[in-house]
Amino acid sequence: MTNNDGENKTYPGYRLLLAIAFLAGFVSLAYEIVATKVLYYFFNESTITVSSVISIFLFGIGLGSFIFSRFEKKISDKKKFLLFAQLLIALYAVFIFPNFDLVPYIFNLLYPLFGDSVKMLLLNKLIISFFYLIFPTVLMGMVFPAIIVMSIDKIEQLPEKIGVIYSFDLFGAVLGALISGFLFIPFWGIKTLIFFSVLINLLICLLIFFQKNKRFALMVLGFIFVALFFYLLVNPFDSSANIFSKKEVNEKYIPKDNLLFKNKNDSKYFQKVKIKEKIFFSHSPYGELSVFDEVFDNEQHRYLYIETRIQCSTAGLQQKEVSEINFANMSIDALNKDHLKVLSIGLGCGFTLNEIAQNPKVQTVDVVEINPMMPQATKCFSEFTDNVLENPKVHLIFNDGYKYLLGTNKKYDLIIMDIDHPSLIYSSNLYTLEFYKLVRNALNKDGLFTQWSYRPIPDAQIINYNTLKTVFPEVFPKISGVFNDLYYIAGEKDIPMNESEKNFLNRMLSINDKRLNTLNNPFFGTEMMLREMFNVN
Repeated sequence: MTNNDGENKTYPGYRLLLAIAFLAGFVSLAYEIVATKVLYYFFNESTITVSSVISIFLFGIGLGSFIFSRFEKKISDKKKFLLFAQLLIALYAVFIFPNFDLVPYIFNLLYPLFGDSVKMLLLNKLIISFFYLIFPTVLMGMVFPAIIVMSIDKIEQLPEKIGVIYSFDLFGAVLGALISGFLFIPFWGIKTLIFFSVLINLLICLLIFFQKNKRFALMVLGFIFVALFFYLLVNPFDSSANIFSKKEVNEKYIPKDNLLFKNKNDSKYFQKVKIKEKIFFSHSPYGELSVFDEVFDNEQHRYLYIETRIQCSTAGLQQKEVSEINFANMSIDALNKDHLKVLSIGLGCGFTLNEIAQNPKVQTVDVVEINPMMPQATKCFSEFTDNVLENPKVHLIFNDGYKYLLGTNKKYDLIIMDIDHPSLIYSSNLYTLEFYKLVRNALNKDGLFTQWSYRPIPDAQIINYNTLKTVFPEVFPKISGVFNDLYYIAGEKDIPMNESEKNFLNRMLSINDKRLNTLNNPFFGTEMMLREMFNVN
């Protein structure tokens, strides 16, 4: 096939161009999913992040198409142009997308220039997202019109071929989004998806120059070597990851969300529980918050819910048999020193926080809570927690636990974490190898990290233990005698264990499961999510 300007250039056949359009659509959405996942990690899932990624992606595609239309006549060889475009996209994907710490690095570079006002911080995020996505998306936008030009012999063919090629491009994009989101990232990780997408870029290059001769065979051999080189650079099946750990300025931006309130009759949730009295209810950025006085087993107790998940309650409070109290005491007792500086991640009912603040060994306690509405729910338990939020030892910080540790230069003797399970997007980043590295960096030399473990699912516990053990020299499971809850103590000191704890640890160590939970490959969150979906207890 020759082009419509009569140039003596042989282009791929029409069917081959359809295949190229399909693959180009596939890889474009795969890269969008990659960028979205990375930006979500650092900027949290929000309408701002979603709209930024989608708008920048579409803008880049549109800009690329416009640039191609302006310079199409000056591009003498469309095949070589398409080849170089795919190679540049692949190179960008190999060197930029797996380099996760570029995002916070650029954010900190721009922060002094823009300041800490809400508008400037949003602008900072938008600029980072723009530069993270714009280069490959402009190149992707040039691919579609280039395929159209190469496919047209006569002007009469234009309407039909545009429609068919466009549909193949979209079908590829749909498949790319589905396979990326449902298969690659949940089971093999971001790096594997990046490498697979790079292979498709190289495959497009081969299809552009497809021909049955020795020269093409040499091209195939060359691209095999290029693919091997890219494989070594990306290291797609390596679940470990280096994460940005440089110090950030202490000022933090707390988003101002529009909170919606509804009557209980408008919510299906209120039909699921036996209610004695509603104490508090509010929509929040992280789910519906509610506090109820309920009657179970002829006893009335107060419960805090996020959506339908019980977070904590007053059941057993008089007997000191509340899990959070036991967890706090166990954590503090593991340290043989006074004047402790403590960081507590997660507020909830305030039971853990109160037990920490009341302990004479504790000097100060910072509590980090991601949900700006949570303190209102916590105050419903003030009569049971000695108004802990008014305790002079307590400093409440609204932030994501990961982001707080990324930015603070404070050191703690004890970091204690009691949060929701890792299948929730706003909790999942706090169960990763990257987060545990930040935790260890924020601990004093002899400090300890303690974590409440959501539930005793064997696979999830092994993965969590492996991840902790990769970061900390010593990790010990502690089994509560109250509700048979499981806690982990991690640090640099040997913690005594009873026989049941030793047996539990030995069972984990005897299983040949080396999986780690990382930003690149979130095994733990996937494990929990799948078990929740299929009701596996």
